Amino acid sequence: MSVRLWQLVPDLATVDALAEPWQKLYAHSTIVATLVLFGHVAGLVVAAALTFSTEASALRLDPADDAERRRYLRVASPSRRAIGIALTVAVVCGILLFLADLEAFAASPVFWTKMLLVALLLANFGLASRLDARLLREDDTSARRQDDRWRHRRVSAWTMAVLWFALLLSGSALATH
Repeated sequence: MSVRLWQLVPDLATVDALAEPWQKLYAHSTIVATLVLFGHVAGLVVAAALTFSTEASALRLDPADDAERRRYLRVASPSRRAIGIALTVAVVCGILLFLADLEAFAASPVFWTKMLLVALLLANFGLASRLDARLLREDDTSARRQDDRWRHRRVSAWTMAVLWFALLLSGSALATH
């Protein structure tokens, strides 16, 4: 007997019924609603600010200066941990916001556009982290190969900036939708 993946996903009514206690708490507690929204927005703001700072450093560095490249890579890793923590807070609070008004968000194309942008941002974040780790390890790699990887890293930095602005735009659209 084969089970299709879609059969494992609960229907909207089931999730809505399970989320009902949370929806009531969220709807009747200004403090809870404020803290959850604050967690989501603050997580996004901190993650975006740290990302822009880290990626701007990648774009500003002299591609021919190996010492400057190494310095950037040593600073980027701790920044990525902080960005990851901020994104985690934003995502957890975002899930709580989603569950608070499940039917409205589930039917919103703007919401699903935002989710696509989040997925692309996380994928690019992972790519940038792997590129940084690879560049940090590669002392014996040819200069041409390292230059290629640094070009990819710059493209990733620009992509990250564009995705963040698109994510913030979609979040603003969602708030007014």
